Amino acid sequence: MMHPALPRLLSILCIAATTIIPTSATAAQRPNIVVILADDLGYGDLSCCGATKVQTPNIDRIANEGMRFLDAHSPHSVCTPTRYSLLTGRYSWRTWAKSRCVWSDDPLLIDTQRLTLPKLLKGAGYETACIGKWHLGFGSPETPGWKNEQGPDYNRELNPGPLEVGFDYFFGIPHVGQFPHVFIENHRVVGLQPDDPLQIQIDPRFAERTSYLDRINGTPAHRFEGGQSAKYQHEDLAVTLTEKAVDWIDKQQHQPFFLYFAHRNVHAPLKPSPRFRGTSEIGIYGDFINELNWSVGQILDALDRRNLAKDTLLILSSDNGAVQRGHKPADIVDYDGHKANGPWRGQKTEVYEGGHRVPLLVRWPGHIAPHSESAELVALTDLLATTAELLGQKLPDNAGEDSFSFLHAIQNRKPDEPVRDVIVHDSNQGGMAIRQGTWKLITIQGGGGIGWNAEDRNPAEPPGQLYNLATDPTERKNLYEQHPEIVARLTGLLKDIQKSGRSRTD
Repeated sequence: MMHPALPRLLSILCIAATTIIPTSATAAQRPNIVVILADDLGYGDLSCCGATKVQTPNIDRIANEGMRFLDAHSPHSVCTPTRYSLLTGRYSWRTWAKSRCVWSDDPLLIDTQRLTLPKLLKGAGYETACIGKWHLGFGSPETPGWKNEQGPDYNRELNPGPLEVGFDYFFGIPHVGQFPHVFIENHRVVGLQPDDPLQIQIDPRFAERTSYLDRINGTPAHRFEGGQSAKYQHEDLAVTLTEKAVDWIDKQQHQPFFLYFAHRNVHAPLKPSPRFRGTSEIGIYGDFINELNWSVGQILDALDRRNLAKDTLLILSSDNGAVQRGHKPADIVDYDGHKANGPWRGQKTEVYEGGHRVPLLVRWPGHIAPHSESAELVALTDLLATTAELLGQKLPDNAGEDSFSFLHAIQNRKPDEPVRDVIVHDSNQGGMAIRQGTWKLITIQGGGGIGWNAEDRNPAEPPGQLYNLATDPTERKNLYEQHPEIVARLTGLLKDIQKSGRSRTD
């Protein structure tokens, strides 16, 4: 009789067999990889990207010792979709969640059979960990503990989750701001007592929505009660998660490792640890950036203490652009004179540049020239293909469908594979944008995010927007009616990418 654990073991071995690299690979071919993904951090929030009212010396150190990308983008303008795309190399609007976030009553968004960044690395002999904000759902309607009207039972194992998509270890939070405010380690809520379980109360407004597919409207259908022993305080989040990340690095000994540190900062609520309050001239938003800078310094110190810096590819970016305080409509995000998205128009949730143009800093001493810059068009979706090329692998057709390697850019060489010349963006209201070269087409009026309503369409204005980012990088001069041939070409290209299920052509 077959042991009950054998099918799962065989599945893991099959995944490994398709991704394993030769055992003769050198350390230079298998560096440690640390990805720090900040939350709602704007392009203009770092002093290495031009900020003057905040100083981020630890983060700047990554740029000074490595490369800063000038034309880097989150594939989406909100949290969940970017996190999905980063781990899978596939646009999130191809999933059931479309352009929206998933919440505590929603299942795992990533198909457990799909090749992911941690699976790729795990198959190559890496130890893998995710620490921080998950925001990709837990469980499945087919697994024990699922309650159709409530989602996963947080008093039981939260399975499938991060471990089922390739991570050996997970410590983090379901998301930020929404309930439940608890830490999860691997499959279990930390510190939950049996006599005080987490209980879900359904919001009467959503009581008729019995399927998670019916609930994808940006608003959770529930509230959590109980579980007092497991609840965290927001002021403690950054410090706790940083300590966990440093501790995990310190425990790594004999094999390369991959750490995906999905930070909590600088997402609202803006509640830094008391030690950082009052440290910025622009108020609590700057305090929160200072806390993030401290946290990154702790990771750098941990790598230095272990003498791992030269053997580690370190990547820092953000899941989308910054958002105006109070989540209000804003053409330029401004915090007491600090332009959080730099010169870019718009903010988180929108298809304007401010919603998705993000800082991207990459350091690998001895392999990436210090103080270097790249104008290459890249997206966080590209981490999967970049890592595959680093490992000497070719992605299968059913993986990384929207991922392009930018390894050539950080190695300052001509690419061996096709490079990205097209990128697609979406707003959290479903508005789409496509960029090819310097031309960017937006299929709607406005940014499609905060404060946007499709019913407010102005019939006197063009139905969409077209910008030449070479001459109009801040998207002020709409050329939609002046260049119908470009509008038609980009519209057709967007439809092809949507219909074909992929944008990667190799």
